[in-house]
Amino acid sequence: MPKKWIRRRLPVLIITFFIILYVDFQLRTSNLPKLSPAQPPSSGALQRSIQQAPYSAKDAQNTARNSSRGKGGHPASDGAQVIQQKLKLEDIFIAVKTTGRFHKTRLSLLLETWISRTKAHTFIFTDTEDDDLLSEGYNMVVTGCQSDHSQQALSCKMSAEYDGFMASDKRWFCHVDDDNYVNPEALLSLLSAFPQDGDIYVGKPSLDKPITAHELLEGNATREVRFWFATGGAGFCLSRRLAEKMAPWASGSRFEQTSAKIRLPDDCTVGFIVGKRLGISMVHCPLFHSHLENLLLISHRGIPQQVTLSYGIFENKMNSIDVKGSFSKEEDPSRFKTVHCMLYPFTSWCP
Repeated sequence: MPKKWIRRRLPVLIITFFIILYVDFQLRTSNLPKLSPAQPPSSGALQRSIQQAPYSAKDAQNTARNSSRGKGGHPASDGAQVIQQKLKLEDIFIAVKTTGRFHKTRLSLLLETWISRTKAHTFIFTDTEDDDLLSEGYNMVVTGCQSDHSQQALSCKMSAEYDGFMASDKRWFCHVDDDNYVNPEALLSLLSAFPQDGDIYVGKPSLDKPITAHELLEGNATREVRFWFATGGAGFCLSRRLAEKMAPWASGSRFEQTSAKIRLPDDCTVGFIVGKRLGISMVHCPLFHSHLENLLLISHRGIPQQVTLSYGIFENKMNSIDVKGSFSKEEDPSRFKTVHCMLYPFTSWCP
């Protein structure tokens, strides 16, 4: 009797057991967030977002992070994302354009401040040999370009910078002048916000509208072209992928030839190649600064977020940021030492 009872009840018990397991599984999974398919960040959308409201590198980074999330704010499925190697500061090729007569003044100030933090991947492009710089282990490139500020001399040095980057294994190219302070952490934060395999040209224009140029054509004919360019006096950056696409107009002697066609200097030529030859939009970013803007408008609180700073004579008076510190304006007219000690207070020479 017991055996017959067990045989009759066994199928029922088995079915009941599986029903319990199924109900338990449904209850567990119903509380998990639903994951949406990955939406890779669109470089165009990211560029527009940064152009409209990037008041800090953190804002730009948040924009990129949010664009990689699925609907409802949940992270997109890991299985659908393209894994990219995290950008490191050493992945950025920083090119500093200078000239021999500024080695002991402008350049010396940069070596003492921010270049001391980026020495291994900062490359100094100049026109004059300097045994002192070489003996101290700096990456110095003597270009053989003229030492003046002519279109030809400027384009010659930019050509050398571009070729130097292309010969390296770095992932980003950033150009600055010898009157720029670069905040390495802010730079890294900004560039990390972009798709690392995107076509990125980021900087700050010195004009409030596209520049107009006349491109020289065959038979001495010309045509009017308009495009945005990032002023070299504030600094700008190019992703590796975009720099590679620029090669037909920028590698070797081609950069100077392209510059001669539009009869404009180096930074304009970069904008022309990117905007008119490749049809790629520039990312306008207010975190870069040149001495051609009113630097007093930069707040003390906002200094750590700025990618570059500058100083110089503007409208017949000294133009530099207004920041208080242990150095007086007479001791530190550029305010670069004061900024450096704010960012890196344990530097040996900081008060």
